[in-house]
Amino acid sequence: DDDDTRISAMPAFGRDGILKPAEVDAVVEYVVQISGQKANPALAAKGGVIFQQQCVACHGIDGKGLREFGAPNLTDGIWLYGGSRADIRHTVWNAHAGVMPAWKTHLSEETIRKLTAYVHSLGGGE
Repeated sequence: DDDDTRISAMPAFGRDGILKPAEVDAVVEYVVQISGQKANPALAAKGGVIFQQQCVACHGIDGKGLREFGAPNLTDGIWLYGGSRADIRHTVWNAHAGVMPAWKTHLSEETIRKLTAYVHSLGGGE
């Protein structure tokens, strides 16, 4: 109920029937490829087309994520829910809803500033 809470809601592309199982597999292969892992080029190419149709609105045309939507960078090898094919498939199939609660009622202003500086340092200055 706090306006400062941030919620990220990815569709469950498989579970909700937005994509067919083979399409989910193709998108997974594309994500594997853009994350720098070894991928099946033909399947990844099919997945890239689907990614452009279904995923760029939140993850961006290059897969680097759009922070304003809470969509993570899929190219940096940093995974919230695991980076294996099985993990990525589970995420695309079922989705995850991320919630960043507002902390101003739980932490002091000084603690929030310290945490902000620490988290900022982890992101390479971003």
